[in-house]
Amino acid sequence: MDAPGDGRRRGSSASSARAANTGIRGAVAIAGVFLVTLVAAAADSYIGLGLGTITLVALTAGTIGAALVTRRGDLLSVLVAPPLVFVAVALLNIGLAPSASLNLPTLATLLVRGFPAMGLATGAALVIVLGRLAARR
Repeated sequence: MDAPGDGRRRGSSASSARAANTGIRGAVAIAGVFLVTLVAAAADSYIGLGLGTITLVALTAGTIGAALVTRRGDLLSVLVAPPLVFVAVALLNIGLAPSASLNLPTLATLLVRGFPAMGLATGAALVIVLGRLAARR
């Protein structure tokens, strides 16, 4: 048995300290969301014209997965990531498309069409983040 004054943590404080440090870093989670969304955008562009349903599903699913596995301290980064990830993927999509030119109307069109994807992914992340923060208490 441990001596009373040996400096080791006991009980719930030790388990809560470990629980706060479990999970992956926010930057790694966002990179995963970006890669999943980029692959889906490539499939969307190959199948049809522009970013569509496959990209929407991938961005939302990736964000949900990231919100579930990210450390509690990094949850804010996952919460604000979906619009930033979508913009980055849209810029890459425009830049790599042989028929599209990178100009303001093209980018605006992609962002307007992608607003439901960004909103849905951010809303899903908000629900999960609030649920995880409430479960901590």
